Amino acid sequence: MKKRSLALLLAAAMTAGLVGCSGGGTTESTAATTAATVETTAAPAAEGEEKADAGEAAGDNAGLTTDEITLTVWHIAIDETRHQTVTNAINRFMEKYPNIKVVDVPNENDPYKTKLATAMAAGEEPDIFVSWGGGWLESFIDEGKVLDIDDKVKAVADEYYPAALSLFQVKGKNYSLPYSCGPVPVYYNKKIYADLGLEVPTTIEEFEANCDKIKEAGIIPLALGNSSQWPAALTFTYLSMREGGTQPFLDAYNRENGGTFEHESFIKAGARLQDWVNKGYYPEGCNGINYDTGGSRMLFYNGMAAHIVQTNGMFSNCRSEAPEFYENNLGIFGFPVIEGTDGNAKQILGGGNAYSISASCPYPDEAFELIHMLTDKEFGQDSVDIAGVISGVKGVTMPNELTKAADDFIQNAEYIQNFYDQFLPTDLGALHKQTTYDLVGLTTTPEEAAAQMEELAKQTLDK
Repeated sequence: MKKRSLALLLAAAMTAGLVGCSGGGTTESTAATTAATVETTAAPAAEGEEKADAGEAAGDNAGLTTDEITLTVWHIAIDETRHQTVTNAINRFMEKYPNIKVVDVPNENDPYKTKLATAMAAGEEPDIFVSWGGGWLESFIDEGKVLDIDDKVKAVADEYYPAALSLFQVKGKNYSLPYSCGPVPVYYNKKIYADLGLEVPTTIEEFEANCDKIKEAGIIPLALGNSSQWPAALTFTYLSMREGGTQPFLDAYNRENGGTFEHESFIKAGARLQDWVNKGYYPEGCNGINYDTGGSRMLFYNGMAAHIVQTNGMFSNCRSEAPEFYENNLGIFGFPVIEGTDGNAKQILGGGNAYSISASCPYPDEAFELIHMLTDKEFGQDSVDIAGVISGVKGVTMPNELTKAADDFIQNAEYIQNFYDQFLPTDLGALHKQTTYDLVGLTTTPEEAAAQMEELAKQTLDK
């Protein structure tokens, strides 16, 4: 694979973040909007207690500095519940290591990608940063910007699910520890289903029949806010997996077995996505609705839309933004299968986030201790209890039926496909989102979108 420079990464991130919107919606700017920096502080210890804690920490962790130092963490847990889990873990860390101050910097999802690429290019990266793995992380690794923590991760690997670790491996090595790992289900409004007498579908035909009845009732079948491009890409990915299974994408990416991004599974996925647009399954102007600021979620919470295809983070969003809906109306089911194809229900789309350490971090041992605490079992229990998000660490008790169902998706999956835009090199991942955006906006055809992807794949992936 050709090496991708930080300049290319930055250009791709800026292009993906600032692309205009179509479909009659309002244009949303995703210029870098970053939440205020938070310096998390632990509760003060009683007199004499701090020295005891420091001594205990030094004894338990020989080799860690006792100097007064600062570690900076950039993350994307901006909603109240997820941020609370981060704060709790940081406070635990600073209670154990009172000589280390942690600067907690939450960021909005899409602007963060541009912000981090800019910081990396300028040599002003944070000590610890959130990663999605795949080609996005690999670009930074190729530039020597990410610390190799493979040995450290292997020493604690038994604490995590192998699937969670594997999502963030690059070229067989570990550069991250996962703090979220979950499936992409179809979220649905149980009240709407009950009111209309609908059954949970297992096939696309059953799902489309439900959508037709929902639309007849004056309700939007599928909420979608696609101004940042990635939300519709989730559905496109699932449709391509259900059409062709997992192998066509892997063959196209690896340039093996005659693999191409013009495979019929990608073209059929684009055609069905456009069919759903033409049938009115999505809200009008959905390419101008911003998911990250809650536009499509509000349609779902308010009963104006019956379904939404979203990541594991939707649990946290819903619990924080609409707790009554979360408790009473939220349900999930697996993305339906297409009968007679190579896809099956145990091939799921999933992903998550992990913490990596910058190669420039002057305190790598201390930074690893921090990311370990930001992803350990206590954090994992907090994550499901407070935010409803599965973390990828073992030994966590699932608190309710929703999180148990999501965890079952992970446990029963025969294959977990990482998000295409994260799995692919950055420039190709950005084009995948752009072509999906264009498909939803009806400004391109499935064949044209596939040809664009294949043309760039030849330039990017061919040896």
